Amino acid sequence: MAIVVIGDGVVGALFPARHAARWVHGPSWWRRAMLPFVEHPGLTRLLAVVQIAAGVGWVATLPPAAR
Repeated sequence: MAIVVIGDGVVGALFPARHAARWVHGPSWWRRAMLPFVEHPGLTRLLAVVQIAAGVGWVATLPPAAR
């Protein structure tokens, strides 16, 4: 799951408006909540970078894989 978080963050950082627009589906309350991210790609990019850092931090805390 941590790898998915990192990957989603990378896509959001590279293509903030397009990535945010993909989430503007569903109930009206959800669309209203997601629309600011489409309208403010800088905010989307910032949050995506934070998401990447959180994902990397999460991976860093995981125990090593069993052999």
